[in-house]
Amino acid sequence: MDGFDKLKDLLAGQPAEVTAAVELASKQSVSGVVDVLRNVAGEHPEAVDEFITAWISTLEGAERLAATLAVSSLYVLDLVHLEHAEDRMLKSVLDASIQTLQELQRELADYSEVANSPDASFDTGFAETLQRIATGPLEQAAIQLQTQTELLNSSMNNA
Repeated sequence: MDGFDKLKDLLAGQPAEVTAAVELASKQSVSGVVDVLRNVAGEHPEAVDEFITAWISTLEGAERLAATLAVSSLYVLDLVHLEHAEDRMLKSVLDASIQTLQELQRELADYSEVANSPDASFDTGFAETLQRIATGPLEQAAIQLQTQTELLNSSMNNA
């Protein structure tokens, strides 16, 4: 049995074996996992939602954002039809975006330390520009997304 079928069986079982499914998914590509989810979501929305939440929480940075964006269509297209599904998926996209922006900020700010390296083709002025971008527009974007996340949480709690 290949990874596709094994993951599908874990999510379609009664009860679903979410922990084992997350462990198996950690050894697969994001696109491979999403392919399985597309095949299972309509028949097992609760298990798929529980899996997605658990799986995404194990990922970091750009991989987390990529996975979140890849599974968002499952919610928007009602393949995972649960109360507030769209809201919860949007919150997940916002959270992953904020985390990724913060990681990008740290990464760009670190280049000022390597600008004087003999191997670097960029100078300190270039690195300082990157640092200004990190502490300016990227930081503002993360703050604005956090504000929207809080508003979304509030509207979900009041719905």
